[in-house]
Amino acid sequence: MNKSHLFRGAAAFAVAISVSQPVLAQDTAPADTAEATDDNTERSIVVTGSRIVRPTLESSVPLTSVDVGELTDTGDISLGDALNDLPSLRSTFSQGNSTRFIGTAGLNILDLRGLGTARTLVLVNGKRHITASPGDYLVDVNTIPVDLLERVDIVTGGNSAIYGSDAVAGVVNFITKRDFEGINLRAQGGLSSRGDRGNVFVSGTFGKNFADGRGNIAISAEYAEQTPLYFSDRDALTGAYSGRCQFQTVEPTGSEPGGSDGITDTEFFCGVKNGSISDGGTLGRVGRGQYLRFNSVGDLFVDVPDGDFEAGGSANILGGQGSTLRNTGQLAAGVKRYAFNLLAHYDVSDAFRPFIEAKYVRVDALQEGQPSFFQGSLANFFALTQEQFDAIPELRCDNPFLTSQAFGTLSAYGVCGATPDATEFTISRFNTDFGGRGEKHKRETYRVVGGVEGTFNDDWGYEIALNYGRFESKMDSLNNLVLFDEQGNLDGFLLAIDAVQNTSGQIVCRVNADADPTNDRPDCVPINVFGSGAPSQAALDFVNTKAKRVEKAEEFVATASVSGDLSQLFELPGGPIGFALGAEYREETASSVYDALTASGGTFLNAIQPFTPSKLSVKEAFGEVSIPLLANVPLAEELTIGAAARVSDYNTSAGTVWAYNVQGLYAPIPDVRFRAAYAKSVRTPTQSDLFSPLSQNFAQLTDPCDTSFISNNPNRAANCAAAGVPTVFDAAAAAACAGSGVPEDQREEGDPWVNCLARTSSTSFLSGGNPTLLNEIGKSLTIGAVFEPSFLPGFNFTVDYYKIKVESLIAALGAQTIINLCYDSPDGINNQFCSTVNRQSTGFFDQQAGAVISGGVNFAAQKTEGIDFDVAYRRTFDNGHRLSFRAIATYLIRLDNYTDPLNPANPNRQMSELGDPRWAANASINYDFGDLDLSWSVRYIGKQTIGT
Repeated sequence: MNKSHLFRGAAAFAVAISVSQPVLAQDTAPADTAEATDDNTERSIVVTGSRIVRPTLESSVPLTSVDVGELTDTGDISLGDALNDLPSLRSTFSQGNSTRFIGTAGLNILDLRGLGTARTLVLVNGKRHITASPGDYLVDVNTIPVDLLERVDIVTGGNSAIYGSDAVAGVVNFITKRDFEGINLRAQGGLSSRGDRGNVFVSGTFGKNFADGRGNIAISAEYAEQTPLYFSDRDALTGAYSGRCQFQTVEPTGSEPGGSDGITDTEFFCGVKNGSISDGGTLGRVGRGQYLRFNSVGDLFVDVPDGDFEAGGSANILGGQGSTLRNTGQLAAGVKRYAFNLLAHYDVSDAFRPFIEAKYVRVDALQEGQPSFFQGSLANFFALTQEQFDAIPELRCDNPFLTSQAFGTLSAYGVCGATPDATEFTISRFNTDFGGRGEKHKRETYRVVGGVEGTFNDDWGYEIALNYGRFESKMDSLNNLVLFDEQGNLDGFLLAIDAVQNTSGQIVCRVNADADPTNDRPDCVPINVFGSGAPSQAALDFVNTKAKRVEKAEEFVATASVSGDLSQLFELPGGPIGFALGAEYREETASSVYDALTASGGTFLNAIQPFTPSKLSVKEAFGEVSIPLLANVPLAEELTIGAAARVSDYNTSAGTVWAYNVQGLYAPIPDVRFRAAYAKSVRTPTQSDLFSPLSQNFAQLTDPCDTSFISNNPNRAANCAAAGVPTVFDAAAAAACAGSGVPEDQREEGDPWVNCLARTSSTSFLSGGNPTLLNEIGKSLTIGAVFEPSFLPGFNFTVDYYKIKVESLIAALGAQTIINLCYDSPDGINNQFCSTVNRQSTGFFDQQAGAVISGGVNFAAQKTEGIDFDVAYRRTFDNGHRLSFRAIATYLIRLDNYTDPLNPANPNRQMSELGDPRWAANASINYDFGDLDLSWSVRYIGKQTIGT
């Protein structure tokens, strides 16, 4: 796919009443510098990536500084989405893809260099920020105040020596305004070209200096809203109605040069649907390319699609009336945000300057996903225990909701007898009429930073700060199908689906029609599943429930630091040695708890156990030194080297760990500077990595012992036989496959064994934490140059090379990987992988125990390298008009993952896959007339591939 020259626009209006005169410069800062935080030149100048007070704003590490205007001028009201347009940041979590996982709708989490959100440290004014994901340390940048934001600094390369754990790929530091004065009101609204995905942003900011400028207070309130966008709103993109566009494996066509090579091919198709399941219910195949399905009025018909993909082992079809699986779901979540922020400081004296930052942010998010569904035998699909398997009823031929036409058709195909009776049959149904399973979130973020800073000993400075943050979240999981009560007894859907006609001719739940009144459930409403739209609202109210999840996280950080130079003792030819020393204490608490029914596995939602890990705490000490060797001499305008180190002591398996960096800056002439840095950084295991309880998950797994795949590795046949997996169907296995979508003539006794359940439905597995995990280690090298020609004032060009390697990376072996490693082992099945695989006596994966148990291990690695380019030009004309131009580009040389434990040196290339182009760039130009400014921007995304 090649998407180039993408333009972002919005039908927007803006109102700005501004009598504010903030001290801060409003021009875009050059890529390797950061604007000063005060106009008093005697105050500290601290550049992101260092704690040392410097006489200039120059950085020895790659630093991209983006003015807030560059982000807001795009018309995007999501700060995270605007940042994700920068070439150095990957759109891993944006408003357009945050609905992929349970509980993440509406989050914007940054991913620097594509090394993962957990390896990007997000700071506000150089200090940590409370997480939006309890147990992990991931900041939702939607909680950052937009109107009080001055700029965003992005530093590439390890910075754990300066800021601590997680700064492996680098740091994103949000810098807020310090001395805002005046009133600023802003409003913006927009719609897509199709009249949907509306957005609104309204803000008001007030700031005032007092005590002759020694103090300042600024408050800000913001409201933002983005309406949801559903799959059904973009059928051409999602195939919600017409069918998906995707790769499919097909039988040889003979189109290869010289004729067919006899090997199946992979081709791209549109209009793809699932053959084995439909919105109204599918009984199964009645011949090659023919499916017996229920229509919207409950009658049966034979669906003949345009084609199928059986040759590639897929139950998908082309065209026809199977489900698209996209009838429900979202392209972008609905989000509302309310934010209130306070910034204040008062300079009692140069030696004592107290300050405070405080915020409250509430984010409401609305998500919709797929509906509930079932495939084949209800007992096989839903049972978690043998008792439940024995108790779960199947659909019967005497079900009173069957129309006479449907019953007659069932009889004609031999599914039912001549008269209604207790004969059982199965269907596969995508329950779109039950409503898409959705999430309604209320997230609240509280943060207060208070402290004091000052100078002493003429040119030394200090800071003492306390940082407290709290995150609270309540989630309602909508349209969650009830299956069992907390004790594991049948409830909800599994009672309602077993319908019967009582002596009065009424259709009731069977549980209310037997002779034992002690088992009666007066609230049970029978449900009709024969045909899309068949269930009554009363039945849906009985079978669906609203699951609840409550989360909380707290962070406390105490920091004390001192910085200065040794000018009172001695100076080197380049100036005095600068230093910074400090200590930090941090603790994190987290919890995430679902309601008792959900945690017990009583609903369609995964059985997610309570997460209440032990408190994580860390004690740290850090130091930094800058040594100016030469300055203002021929061929050495500046020559400075520096180093930093941090030691951290955790109360977890991470133990004691060191991080460090060394760096250098050389300017032969004022117009040119060269810089280089090497760093060792760390990422310590999070509470989630260590202590997540075993919870149920689902995936589409391929069984290596399936007849279609057993020959893919020479060790499989022997290992599958040793594990007791059958090679042919017996009666029990054939019966378990009823309704699976695998044709009956391919699953009779004696037929080659296939895992029909894994082929046609998702498979459950368990995953959880590992309390013995160790630290991830990052190593980074950056080399760059900065050009600021004196003959062209306002022009700045930087080029930086970066290389980052992450070792001992924590990665959970995927369920499919574990299963493959088990049966592909040349040493038989007595290995660590096979011990986690669970099967039934029929050979099929054990849905009750989970097909496999997966957890994190320190075995993987990542490597990336690339080159950044940044060019900027600013000019102010004699009439006061200002022109600014900025272009940023990244050339990705490599981005590889090493996740194969048997072949750890074999890379899995991520570069050029969707989301990771080799080339990415954006550019903008702005002309400011004073009362009016005009902007134009362009973004380039290079070629990418779509996986099969």
